[in-house]
Amino acid sequence: MTMMVNPAQAPFLMTNTQSTGSWMHAPGSTFVFAYLYDNWSQQVKQDMAAAFSDALAMSETIKNAVKDTSGQDVVDGLYLLDQEAMTKAMNSIPGMGMTGAKQGGASGRGTATKINGEFFATVLAGLGGDVAPILEYLNDSMAKVQAQTRQSTVKKDFGTVMGMVSLMPILNVPVTTFSYVYSGSETKSFFVSTICGSHEEYSYDYKYTNAVYNYNKP
Repeated sequence: MTMMVNPAQAPFLMTNTQSTGSWMHAPGSTFVFAYLYDNWSQQVKQDMAAAFSDALAMSETIKNAVKDTSGQDVVDGLYLLDQEAMTKAMNSIPGMGMTGAKQGGASGRGTATKINGEFFATVLAGLGGDVAPILEYLNDSMAKVQAQTRQSTVKKDFGTVMGMVSLMPILNVPVTTFSYVYSGSETKSFFVSTICGSHEEYSYDYKYTNAVYNYNKP
């Protein structure tokens, strides 16, 4: 079941699961996520919702920073930046700082839904929830990124930004991070050829870099 919720700053979607919690995610191709466990107190859930709203607003700040530092417009979640250019944009934002970057990737055979599910499960693993309940949303949103990539010229790298709000253990304090997940131009042909929502199976072998930035609200 999906329902609209309207916190103070911005709307988001909450998707109920069958088990231990609920996903919060942004509408459209703005990738912002949090997972609320059912056994958390109401105060913790409210704190997480407030941090989520801040992260959702910060997504627009990031797009503006990219425009200011590189001259590029971000359309439908597509960023055409290498890590150096993205770091320059992120460092221009008060409270934002890079914590590291790691390599990822996967290979095998499956539908676009399977491929997207595995990818998001890996990137969002730290939040704790099974991504199955939000796969329809993820496929729809990724299809928009694909469409924009298909009609764009990728000179070097392309990717998207994902905001994640998690809870620091013991202290019960929300922690906000942003990941710039990007691949080289050689991955474009594979990325745009997978049709989200189709039952066709594809052979896949891709790699990406996940550059993580921690955000502390000034």
